[in-house]
Amino acid sequence: MGQRQIFAHVVIWVLMLLVGASCAEAGEGEASDRILALPGQPKVSFQQFSGYVTVNKVAGRALFYWLTEAAQNPLTKPLVIWLNGG
Repeated sequence: MGQRQIFAHVVIWVLMLLVGASCAEAGEGEASDRILALPGQPKVSFQQFSGYVTVNKVAGRALFYWLTEAAQNPLTKPLVIWLNGG
């Protein structure tokens, strides 16, 4: 396994931990983050999720995320993570 693949696996693992911890603290699950419809968007065959991952509860800091599954065979597609700095 190459360095990029190892890095990708680590990033995914950390994000899963953060999202799981954030949802557990708030008493929420993935159902509360699921987007069922958007204004003007036609019916789609894939799932979308959106919400916040708490990174510092004391300071009130969180990261916004929006996950859109692949339209076809989402379990076999790679995960792409896009981070914007500020």
